[in-house]
Amino acid sequence: MKKIISLVVMLFVTLVVSTGYAQVRAGEFDITPTIGGYMFEGNEDMDNSLAVGLRAGYNFTKYIGLEGFGFYVPTNIRAEGAAGKEKTNFLFYGIEGIFNILPNNKLVPFLAVGAGGTHYADSYDRTTEDKKNKIVADYGAGLKYYLSENVALRGDVRHVIPFDDSHNNLLYTVGLTLAFGGAKKVVEAPAPVVEEAKPQAAAAPVVEEVKAQPAAPVAAAPVVVEEVKRPAAAAPEIIEKGKTTLKVLFDTNKAIIKKNSFKDVDNLVVVMKQYPELNVVIEGHTDSVGSNAYNKKLSQRRADAVKTYMVKKGGIDAKRLKAVGYGEEKPIADNKTKEGKAKNRRVEAVTAEYTVKK
Repeated sequence: MKKIISLVVMLFVTLVVSTGYAQVRAGEFDITPTIGGYMFEGNEDMDNSLAVGLRAGYNFTKYIGLEGFGFYVPTNIRAEGAAGKEKTNFLFYGIEGIFNILPNNKLVPFLAVGAGGTHYADSYDRTTEDKKNKIVADYGAGLKYYLSENVALRGDVRHVIPFDDSHNNLLYTVGLTLAFGGAKKVVEAPAPVVEEAKPQAAAAPVVEEVKAQPAAPVAAAPVVVEEVKRPAAAAPEIIEKGKTTLKVLFDTNKAIIKKNSFKDVDNLVVVMKQYPELNVVIEGHTDSVGSNAYNKKLSQRRADAVKTYMVKKGGIDAKRLKAVGYGEEKPIADNKTKEGKAKNRRVEAVTAEYTVKK
């Protein structure tokens, strides 16, 4: 029993010092096989023992969830009427409300309160008040530490109170949570949201007025008009090199384009309107901070945000754009330095299937 308690304490300490990114999702189902211990109050005359069980829950929001559970406890009775210790079984089951305190972290502490029942395979006067079934209430807390988007280590402690005015028990467990479904967000930003900004209008054709030399002093001077198209500022790099870096800014761990950060995207819109055969891949990149899986999803959402802006605000056909998130896979600088990380956090536009018409 002491080894089990030590294991729970070590797990909790490990989780407390960990940091990470948002994991809890609204609309998520999860199941958690668990193992731990059940401690009976001394006057209940039953041995503390191993507890094995299963929890299954659903998150209505990232903060609020509901969870059902059941635990099996093989134990011994030490009571008058029993010859020494007699083996028996004990079941604890019920339903709990779950409140996630910090759902936007990799480490998620939570509170729980619920009600249910207990069932004793055998009953004795001093042990179970001659009752095989009792109604109970419970409350407690726990921690989840996400190893990945759908897998988490979990630790729980519950104070179990049978409605018999005499017993107060304790349940402590560790388990592995497997999650399914839910909003694939990042929960903070269900969909890329773009600040209002008007794209710059396409550069007006430059008209050069050329006056022909008059044939005679009294002849009218005919006017010859020649239309010369000049691409916007972003055109030379995207056209000549096939790639350009867009100076697009985002808040940390967000996919919302910051205000006053649209100039390069607007210029790209202008270029694509001037060159209708130009197709572009919007590439999102991050530094190496955080897990590779999280960074890849974050970069994809940022690339999607730029594409969404160009389609909805710039009027570019969505078929001409493709958004790809590479995460930390394609660094252009050393991620060990602050400056290198800043360079690696970027959005690039790359030409695809494009031929310039002269």
